[in-house]
Amino acid sequence: MQPKPWIYRREAYFAALIILAAVVFHRPLAIVARSSFSVDQYSQILVVPPLSVLLLYMEKRKIFARASLSKAGGVLYMIFIGTFAYLARNAGLMDASNYIAFSVLLFAGCCIATFLFCYGFHALRAGAFPVFFLILMTPLPDGLRNHVVTFLQYGSAEVTDWFFTASGIPFTRSGVILALPTVTIEIAQECSGIRSSLILFISGLILGHLFLRSGWSKFALLGLLIPFTIIKNAVRIFTLSTLGMYVDPSFLTGRLHHEGGIVFFALALAVVWGAIWLLQKVENALIRGNNRETVREVMVRSS
Repeated sequence: MQPKPWIYRREAYFAALIILAAVVFHRPLAIVARSSFSVDQYSQILVVPPLSVLLLYMEKRKIFARASLSKAGGVLYMIFIGTFAYLARNAGLMDASNYIAFSVLLFAGCCIATFLFCYGFHALRAGAFPVFFLILMTPLPDGLRNHVVTFLQYGSAEVTDWFFTASGIPFTRSGVILALPTVTIEIAQECSGIRSSLILFISGLILGHLFLRSGWSKFALLGLLIPFTIIKNAVRIFTLSTLGMYVDPSFLTGRLHHEGGIVFFALALAVVWGAIWLLQKVENALIRGNNRETVREVMVRSS
C-alpha cells in the first residue's frame, strides 16, 4: 500500500520550518556551536538535538500513531519568531549571555511549535519527553551559571570535608579552600565540575525516561541526580588530594587531574544505574501489590 501524499507534505513542512528557524536564529546558534567545546554552558547544544531526534525515532510508532495538523503550533511559531526579532533589534541593550540564552530558548520553542503544527496535540503528548527535551539545549546565562557554579563549589567542598573527616586526615577548611598537611587546595570555578555534572544530569534524565515507568520514580531519580553530581566531584577532589599527598604530588597537576574526569563520570553513571535498578525493584513490588489488591476486590465482588 502506497503512503498518502499528505504524509510527504507533512514531513516537507516540518523540514522547511526547522530550516527556516535555523536560518533566522543562525547568528546565536553559530556562536553557541563555535563555543561548545570551550565554554561550559554551551557544551550541550551539540548533544541535546541528536538525542531528541534519536528518542523520537525509537518511539515513533507510539508518538506518530495519531498525527494531525494543529494551527496552534503555527501561531506559536510566529510568536517565537516575532519575539526573537524584537530581541535581535534590542540586542545591544541586553547582557550578551542573556541574549544568547533567550535566543536559543526561542529556537527550541520554534522546534516544539513546528512539531505541534505538523503532528498535532496527540503526538506532542505522546512524545512530550523527547520534544521538550530540546529545551535543555538552552545555555545558562552568566548570572544563573555563576549561582550554579557557586552551589557546586560549596557543595563539593562540604562533601569533601566529610570524606577527610571520615578518613581521619587532618585538615582545616575555609569556604572552598582546604588546607591539608602538605598541600592547600582551592575548589575553584574550573573545578566545580559543571560540564560533567550537566552531562550526568542529561544522561540520568534519558535513562530514567527509558527504564522507569512511573512518574514518581522518575522524579525520585531527578532528585537524586543533584547530590550524585556533588558527590562525584567530591570523590574526585578527595582522590586527587590524597594521591597527591601520599603517593606523588604530580597527581594534583597531571593527566588524572586534567583528563581523568571520564573515570569519575563513569563511576557516577554506575551509581545512577544502581539507583535506577533499585527504583525498578520498587516499581515492580508496587505493581505486584496493586495486582493482588485488584484480584482480592474481584474475588470479593464475585462472592
